[in-house]
Amino acid sequence: MVSQSLEALHTLQAVESKLRGLKHQLRRKERQIHQQEIQIKQQQEQIIAQTEEIKQRQTQVAQLELECKTRETEISKLQIQLNSAKSNKEYSTILTQLNTARADNSKLEEQILKELTEIDNLKSALEELKENSQKANQELEERKKQIDQENLTLKRQIEKLEAEYKKLTENIPPEDLAVFQRVADHHEGEALAEVIKPNPKAQEYICSGCYMSIPLEKVNSLMTREELQICNNCGRILYISK
Repeated sequence: MVSQSLEALHTLQAVESKLRGLKHQLRRKERQIHQQEIQIKQQQEQIIAQTEEIKQRQTQVAQLELECKTRETEISKLQIQLNSAKSNKEYSTILTQLNTARADNSKLEEQILKELTEIDNLKSALEELKENSQKANQELEERKKQIDQENLTLKRQIEKLEAEYKKLTENIPPEDLAVFQRVADHHEGEALAEVIKPNPKAQEYICSGCYMSIPLEKVNSLMTREELQICNNCGRILYISK
């Protein structure tokens, strides 16, 4: 014996599954857009950080170049002093200072060259990053337009199914509908489960939802009574296939 309520719930289950599937597609598309937006935001943050690093390195180079000029002035003074030395001792002392200043200045010039090379590398990487970001923005805008069209179709289908769902619920007792909706929410839309008899010769039955045993008295109730029968293990609404 199959109650009218259970038959209506079967139809409702089919609509429920379609609705959830369409809504899942909508959410998946929204997540895709959101993920692309996150990636573009990360690229923008990288661009800002790299631009700031280039500015800082350029400032550092300017300071090093200023220091280098100061040392060159000092070297020029030492050279003049060396040429005017009055004794071997004075000459030796100034020469040591001059050689030290020249060595320090050479290291400074190497550091400046290294920084300028790194700045050039950063600028090249920054240009590539900007190009990738621009390309990603264009792809995102195109994807948004495509998804807007797809979502329009999906939303129309959802509206149609929701109207069908609402009409179907009018023929289902409120208490049965409440059970169905609660179980559907708990099991991602799969509120009904078929009663399966694994062995035709044995009086044993299992739930197709959780594959746990169903008491014989519950199966008898399902065949003889109008009330909904619920699986004791997973809570799904049981039915026997015709």
